[in-house]
Amino acid sequence: MSSDLDLLLRRLREAQAEPRLAQLEPAVWARIDRLGRDTFREAWSWRAAIAALMLMTGALASGAAAAPARENSPFSVSPAFAPSTLLEDGR
Repeated sequence: MSSDLDLLLRRLREAQAEPRLAQLEPAVWARIDRLGRDTFREAWSWRAAIAALMLMTGALASGAAAAPARENSPFSVSPAFAPSTLLEDGR
């Protein structure tokens, strides 16, 4: 079995390489490079569009009127959580 394997490996080593296979690797790398550049351009345009949309949303939302904050004072006229209010039995 091992002699057959050795013989097959020796034949494979001595065999000529397929001429089409010699150009396969450069063609693959060229295609990967081309696809990578196209993908980068597409991703850049999407990122720019999303950034512009977020900036516009922020600009529009900043102009909205904020609700005035209620003043919380412990000495106000009718505090809702005053002990006298909480301890009453509902009379």
